[in-house]
Amino acid sequence: MFDPKARYVRSLFSKVPLEYDILLGLLSFAQDRRWRAYVVSRTGQKRNDRILDVATGTGLLAADFARVVSPNGFVVGVDLTLSMLKTARWRLQARNIGDRVDWVLARAENLPFRDDSFGSASISLALRNVSSAQLTFREMSRTTVPGGVVISLDFARPRNHVFQVFYYDYLLGLFPFFGRMVSEAWGRTLSYLGRSILRARTGDQIAGLLREEGLVDAVSVPLTAGIVCAVYGTKR
Repeated sequence: MFDPKARYVRSLFSKVPLEYDILLGLLSFAQDRRWRAYVVSRTGQKRNDRILDVATGTGLLAADFARVVSPNGFVVGVDLTLSMLKTARWRLQARNIGDRVDWVLARAENLPFRDDSFGSASISLALRNVSSAQLTFREMSRTTVPGGVVISLDFARPRNHVFQVFYYDYLLGLFPFFGRMVSEAWGRTLSYLGRSILRARTGDQIAGLLREEGLVDAVSVPLTAGIVCAVYGTKR
């Protein structure tokens, strides 16, 4: 099925795979490592678990998961952009953890896995990029075992009004301006990221989507002055 948003997102991020980690560091004020560590800690995975990372991008979160699984466990990173997956595979191989991760080219809304295949499922800083958050959570829940955690980490709109003024000016002004100084592709990507964050769901709205898919104990946790929210629930 033709999906204009999926096509646009794939085209956008296929042009900046090598620079994506730098972009993320700028966008997160270098806090992204701490956020990923929080996600890993919340999943409660066992060392022999199978772990699913949806919209894995360059594999940053998949790499963090790979470091905590034993040879009996493994990680699967899924993305719809081939150049991102190639970059992820290359980087993890360079860090000698590539043999702990498999890479799959697929959309988040149609995961090619059997029911109850993974101990946990995550999506990090990418829920804004999928065409249907509801279908994405449905698929993540379907492929997670009962008792497993489904977790989303994504940018949000901070609640502090004073900080909002600074942050929104940064997202819509300085951020894309610096991108255009580097290249046209950077400029388009940073402009899209800023606008998508302003349209992002709140943590409570995301928690509501998890509950609609039957996940229990769904909770939203704001991090770094609320510029991101970790939202997670448990499959019955």
